[in-house]
Amino acid sequence: MSAMNLKTKRSAPRFSWEQVEKRMRVVAREVLREEIQSVHVDSRGYIIFPNEEEYAAYLKTQPDKLPSEIKALFIDPQGLRIHYSDYEPTPKKARELRRRKIEKTVPHEIVRERLRALGVKV
Repeated sequence: MSAMNLKTKRSAPRFSWEQVEKRMRVVAREVLREEIQSVHVDSRGYIIFPNEEEYAAYLKTQPDKLPSEIKALFIDPQGLRIHYSDYEPTPKKARELRRRKIEKTVPHEIVRERLRALGVKV
């Protein structure tokens, strides 16, 4: 049994569950982008910015407060609510992060070999 469009007397197109799910995601993102074109306040009292640049500019106007103390956030391109962290690495941690960023990584073959040697099934 297939669905029928009564106005044209033609069969309605059939979509797979994946196609419907994908289309719903696209529509939800479009609605979010259309809704969030300007700065507004949500029901919890957070200032919502449509992009990161406006959010960062607002944070600069509050130099005596940490980001967690400011009830503000921005919407990223995927529609997620994002706010900056208060975490600032210590000089020691910053050096370690820079060092780790440039050091070579271990190839996955070596990792798998070591795991097998330990008896882990991979």
